[in-house]
Amino acid sequence: MQLKRELNLADATLLVVGNVVGAGIFTTSGFLARELPHPLFFIGIWVLGGLVTLLGALTYAELAGMFPKAGGDYLFLKAGYGSWAGFLLGWINFWIIIPGSIAALSLAAVSYLKPLLILNNPLSEKGLALGIIFFFSLINYRGIRWGGTTQDFFTLGSLMILMIFIAAGLMFGNGSWGHFSAVSTQAPPVSKIFGSAMIAIVFTYSGWFASAYVGSEIKNPGRNLPLSLLLGTVIVSILYTLINVTYLYALPLTGLAGIVNVGQETAAALFNPAISLLISVAIILAICSSINATIMAGSRIFYAMSEDQILWSFLKRLHPRFHTPHLAILSQTVLAALLVCLGTFDHLLSYVVFTIIIISVATGTAHLVLRWNRPALARPYRTWGYPIVPVLFIIVYLWIGGQIFIEKPATSLIGLCLAVSGLPFYFFWTRSNKSIEGGRT
Repeated sequence: MQLKRELNLADATLLVVGNVVGAGIFTTSGFLARELPHPLFFIGIWVLGGLVTLLGALTYAELAGMFPKAGGDYLFLKAGYGSWAGFLLGWINFWIIIPGSIAALSLAAVSYLKPLLILNNPLSEKGLALGIIFFFSLINYRGIRWGGTTQDFFTLGSLMILMIFIAAGLMFGNGSWGHFSAVSTQAPPVSKIFGSAMIAIVFTYSGWFASAYVGSEIKNPGRNLPLSLLLGTVIVSILYTLINVTYLYALPLTGLAGIVNVGQETAAALFNPAISLLISVAIILAICSSINATIMAGSRIFYAMSEDQILWSFLKRLHPRFHTPHLAILSQTVLAALLVCLGTFDHLLSYVVFTIIIISVATGTAHLVLRWNRPALARPYRTWGYPIVPVLFIIVYLWIGGQIFIEKPATSLIGLCLAVSGLPFYFFWTRSNKSIEGGRT
């Protein structure tokens, strides 16, 4: 029994878009307006962030075309450095990144649903968060087509509302193009542009490689998998830039600076407070899209690891009817639900931020390693601008990783220790498998 290829190019592209467009785009701009009090740099950094993300997508696209199977960068790291590197990525994803992200996103959705449902009890809020997790887990349990259709619905719904907001805001809103005039003649220092501001941008763009995790379920993966990464990244980059143009049209930078709920505040300024409810709906749809994408993508990492016999064997079992890695989905559901109940995921996720950046750097470097060590491997897509594109991607992410480490050295080291803590378990699994194979012979 195998995973079924039921996702087309549109499904894969919307998986990328839906995994990226979450609550961040509706909150990050207030922070950036304070850090970069200059219209040119406020808009320009979103364009720059899109270009950096495109460098990553171009780099990953070649790898995705080479390994069009479930697992994503687990497969890329394994091919580049050995199975131990892939295991460490999967290990920290299994225990922290995937369940922590699902837990955080579900509670974020609840925070926007609260005013609509009049929830004031913390227990009822956690109960709703658990319900959201179980709902999307059930959908993905039922089949990849169910998960893909759900992804399309939530992503397209969010995109439609946001495009209406952008078009109506710029054409009919009570804004001013005068807000784009420089309020400060002094440009922000380079250290700020490529420091805290760029860190915020990178994480708002994060998740652009989602389709690589479900490579075994994408039709014509040699073409559609790399293309979905590139199309998804371009769509998000254009969307993010236009949204921030709309924000700045609605309010001057001094009015945006420090605002947390930028989406609602600018909608109220452009139209009236009642319209801000529409932005809340778009945010809810976007967050739900991210939850669905995380559940879909995460379970495929653990399925791939189990297939390679370096994680519990039950995680590779496919449902006899739905052809989904149902036990992998259930496992991450249980862990996410546990984190919601314990309320510890925020601390866990903060520990692995630096590690996530290092994983991206390692994957970019694996691209160079495989070009050198395994040139004969089939490459349906070859990265445009090689080797400049992957090298630039690596340099930018290394810089950002360095900035994170400088700001939070202790937290970053804890994250690395959490990742490396998987090594004893890796040696246990590989030694156990060798013993079993030796016994059979």
